[in-house]
This record gives sequence, structure tokens and C-alpha cells, in this order.
Amino acid sequence: MDILSVVATLVTSIIFLGLASLAVYWALVRGFKPRTAILMGAMMIMVYVGGSFAADQIGSNPNSLKSIEEVFNQNMQAKIKSLADEKVPQEEIDQLQVNLKKYLLYCFPAWIISGAFFLGFLAYYLVSSTGSRITSRIAQPTSLSEWVVPEPMIFGLILGGVIKLSAPENTWMEIVGNNILVLFVVIYSFAGVPIISFYFKKWRFPMIARFLSYLLLFSLALNFELIELMFGNVFFILGVMDIWLDFRKLKKPPMELTA
Repeated sequence: MDILSVVATLVTSIIFLGLASLAVYWALVRGFKPRTAILMGAMMIMVYVGGSFAADQIGSNPNSLKSIEEVFNQNMQAKIKSLADEKVPQEEIDQLQVNLKKYLLYCFPAWIISGAFFLGFLAYYLVSSTGSRITSRIAQPTSLSEWVVPEPMIFGLILGGVIKLSAPENTWMEIVGNNILVLFVVIYSFAGVPIISFYFKKWRFPMIARFLSYLLLFSLALNFELIELMFGNVFFILGVMDIWLDFRKLKKPPMELTA
């Protein structure tokens, strides 16, 4: 990636973060809960991206989809060449190519939505940490270790799995199932991070130890193939298992009936 591409990516990210921050600030000042504020920030980005895409498609030179596919193919060819130089078996290269097309290129909408929520989350911490020092209308940010994914969202993960398994291969229905599945895998992978953060805080890990531990966990996850990275990473497993095991004991016990 050349320096111009890096600069363009950085500028685009800053613009998106700024848009999300405006929406989050509006929501927090009006008393919305943090989760709603993050949703507002994410929606702002999705409206902007969706509007830009729609305008491009309506225009005389609709090339958004073609550009995305061209960039993907260029990166794919470079990756294949690198693997071939490392003497990776052709069967593994072919399988990786299939997986990357299926779960990256064709799941581009899911990755856009996931990225929007991630930027909305960053915007929330940026706005709440700075805004709480300026006005009492904005509360201090919620601790990372306290975040919990609502339990009903597990049905989204199940729905994606059911559609994927029941749909004929290489059909639009399978693509829809894969997109739903990728989106909820990302959500539950994020849900595992607060659990780890909770125990780092409970066991009073020094900041440098926390940083190194996160780095180790992410590096181990990135050593998996694409499918294992999605469904076998420690963050995803913790996020899903927390529904039943409640690792942090944050769920309120049911109220006992009294006579």
C-alpha cells in the first residue's frame, strides 16, 4: 500500500469518526443511553455511505461495485503470489481464495455495518470522555468491562447460521446468510473483549501487561485461517458463552415472590 493510499484511508476514517461523533454528541446531550448514542453514530455513517453509493449508482458512471471488486482482485492476486512463493499447497490457496470471496467480498455490506458500529463506539468514548468535562448533560463513559450484548441478539446469529446451512451453495440466499452470520460473529467477538477487560481489572493487571496480553490474543487469533478467525477466536467464544455462564455476574437475579 503506497503512502497516498494510507493518507486517503486515514482522512476517510477521520471524516467518518467526525460524522459519528456529531450524531453521538446530539444523542448524549438529549439524554439518550450510551447504546442508543452508539447506534445513532453508526446510523450516521451508514446513511452517508449508503447515500454516496446510491448517488454513484444513479450517476452516469456507476462504478462503486466494480471498484471494490477490482481492489479485492488486486489484493487477492498479491496474496496468492505470496503464498505460492512460500510453497503453500495449491489446494489450500484455492480454498483460501473461495473463503475470502465468500466472507469478505460478498459480505462487504456486513463489514461496512460492523465498521460503522465500531466507529460509533469509538465516537461514544471520544465524545463522552471530553464532553463530560465540559457539560453536566453528558455523563462519563461507561467502563469497557461493563458492556453486555442484549441476549435476544443471539437469534440473529442463529438465523444467519440457519439460512447459510439451508441455502443452496453460491446463491443470493447463501450470501444473505453469510452477511448476517459475519455481522453477528463480529458483534459477539466484540462482546468477548469486555469480559477479558473485566478480569484484567479484577486481577489488577498493570496497563503494560494488559496491552501485551491484548496484543498476544489478537496475534494468536490472526494466525488462524479465515474461518477459524471468525468462529474460533477466543473473543467470539467468550461473547457467546457469556449468555449462559454470565462470567461477570452482571445479570440481575430474578426477584423472589413474597407471600
